[in-house]
Amino acid sequence: MDENNHTETWHQSLQAVLDTLNQTLHGAVLCPGQATAGAAGATRGRNDNAYMYILFVMTLFAATVGSLILGYTRSRKVDKRSDPYHVYIKNRVSMI
Repeated sequence: MDENNHTETWHQSLQAVLDTLNQTLHGAVLCPGQATAGAAGATRGRNDNAYMYILFVMTLFAATVGSLILGYTRSRKVDKRSDPYHVYIKNRVSMI
């Protein structure tokens, strides 16, 4: 019995997509006519220090946020002598 429900063409298309995705994930060149040794090396060389740039930007961000947090916590920790609560406590203790 011959069934013609187009599953074979669908299966072939899906297999082609999966093969292409697999080649892409493993770094294979999809278009061999466009890839030469010089072009592949130039593309790799251009992005060699991308991770260093990201690390540098994240370090600057961390330093900025850290200094803001440190400055805020130190400013909140200082006792203000003119604070009405401290003045009240000082006057109340001297009365007792």
